[in-house]
Amino acid sequence: MPHVIIIEDDALVRKLLEKRLQAAGWEVTALRDGRDLAQGLEQRAADLILVDLGLPYMDGLSLVESLRAQGVSTPILVLTAYDMPHLFAAARSTGANDLVRKPYDPDVLVERIKQLLAA
Repeated sequence: MPHVIIIEDDALVRKLLEKRLQAAGWEVTALRDGRDLAQGLEQRAADLILVDLGLPYMDGLSLVESLRAQGVSTPILVLTAYDMPHLFAAARSTGANDLVRKPYDPDVLVERIKQLLAA
């Protein structure tokens, strides 16, 4: 069963994402921010990391950049409520594999995750 890590600071969104991805058949670890991510990855590797852009302590793009600098090659999908034209290019330049804008269709999000897991 694929393991997906969700990093989302909004408790309601985090819980909804966790339930949705579990219903899709994935094991999910849900975190409020990226501070415990390195320790979590040491304990159990992830098949995909889902990162919200607006996180406390370290924003999502900085987190992605840091993961890539540490040699983490796990696919990363960034979620964002921001609607800025350059955002997709910025996310890609930090090493993210894909970006989904909020609000999103849950079925579309699951499909995008399936595509990244299959790649």
